[in-house]
Amino acid sequence: MQLKIKRKESVVWPVSVKVPADGGALEEHNFFARFKRLSEKEFDAAAKEGQTPLLKAVMLEAGETEASLEKLSDEDKAELLSDTNYRVGLYNAYLKMDAGVAEKNS
Repeated sequence: MQLKIKRKESVVWPVSVKVPADGGALEEHNFFARFKRLSEKEFDAAAKEGQTPLLKAVMLEAGETEASLEKLSDEDKAELLSDTNYRVGLYNAYLKMDAGVAEKNS
């Protein structure tokens, strides 16, 4: 096949987390994460284990800006993923990145 498939091992993607606040409001925390890209087979295997194991496998770095990304330790991942709002925000961001859903510049 002459068609060249473009592949990247990892991608930096914006993450938006909605954090509940007093009075029924939601505060938004926006940051960036570098996610490892998985093959379909790897994704399916990791997804069977649930959101948390999947995210532990794909989260590589995080930071307030793309320029400030820091490598995530196992402890960092555990802390981020222990909060439901952050776990959901990271999971949604990963799915959007994996599906190729374009995000507006943050």
